[in-house]
Amino acid sequence: MEIRPISSAEHQSFLIYRSELDPSFLQSPSWGGVKKGAWRSRSIGFFDGPGNSELVGAALILARKTPRLNKFFFYIPEGPALPLDKYESALELLAAYAKQEGAFALRIGPMVVKARWEADLIKSALADESISSLNEITPSYVNPAAHSLENILKARGFTPSNDDPDGFGAGQPRFLYQLPIKDKSRDDLLAGFNQLWRRNIKKSENEGVRVRIGAREDLGEFHRVYIETAARDNFTPRPLSYFQQMWDAFNIDSKEPDLILFIAEWNSKVVAAAIYIELGFHTWYLYGASSTEGREARPSNALQWAMMERSLQKDAHIYDLRGITATLDKSNPHAGLLQFKVGVGGRAVEVMGEWDYSINPLLYLAFRAYLNRR
Repeated sequence: MEIRPISSAEHQSFLIYRSELDPSFLQSPSWGGVKKGAWRSRSIGFFDGPGNSELVGAALILARKTPRLNKFFFYIPEGPALPLDKYESALELLAAYAKQEGAFALRIGPMVVKARWEADLIKSALADESISSLNEITPSYVNPAAHSLENILKARGFTPSNDDPDGFGAGQPRFLYQLPIKDKSRDDLLAGFNQLWRRNIKKSENEGVRVRIGAREDLGEFHRVYIETAARDNFTPRPLSYFQQMWDAFNIDSKEPDLILFIAEWNSKVVAAAIYIELGFHTWYLYGASSTEGREARPSNALQWAMMERSLQKDAHIYDLRGITATLDKSNPHAGLLQFKVGVGGRAVEVMGEWDYSINPLLYLAFRAYLNRR
């Protein structure tokens, strides 16, 4: 196997046509455009087969330079996109490549499923006061290949970058909520929702909530509602320029948009909005925002339903509601997020999480200390 640079077009084409690898949108070269500024990005390919002629894997590397030193932190978010049987060879190559290119550390995030919990199992656990975490429940499915890959990672000198059992520390979430939709109809999806979700979707229709596809100029309205959401839910919002940069990175060179803005209007006012991304057979709900005004009309449920309907039209296999934590503790606000998502059916998924390879231990320890302070 060999690592060689590839073009953005080659990279994107690989992600689309090797959809059985189920690559993350964070491995799209477009994501490098979103992060430009603080990060530099590059696309690399893993070549195998006779004469190392076959492109078998790809990775988007984000590189961040240390102040006053010509050293870099290399980050492959939710990647690389590789077949499982290629990982062992690829890890050795990646470590050597990072060292050669001046990295002091390398972080990867293999999107390999470790375990799944189906919705009915989670609902029962949420009703049981004695259970406080998904980790206390026997999963519906455990992937033995993930255990094997963990052993390979450790043998190659990689260590977990986040030991938070809830999986919601720095970096990308280890627990996700996904709705399998392959070969399902609109009625199949509705039948899988709980009664509250079906009632709220009906209520939004009766209240006259209208969901439309937004244009770039509508990002200002999205951001207005997003700022209100941030103040209400106590998180630090991103600036409007970040979402404009995201729009441009994903949509400027696309024949069809990869990033779509959904806008929910009620009484001629924008009361909720969401950002959604498509790649291959996977779609993602990425950012959501809602105003206090009009909440009784259930625009957030209407938005989710519109995004699911589009996913069905695009023949997607998975509609991804992204991060959750493992907590089932009713006093924890993250449990409310899980309750909202579990209402659509589907399942919670634990992936491998992020793993670090230290090349310069001193710089790596300083970097970890910096992250902990943040």
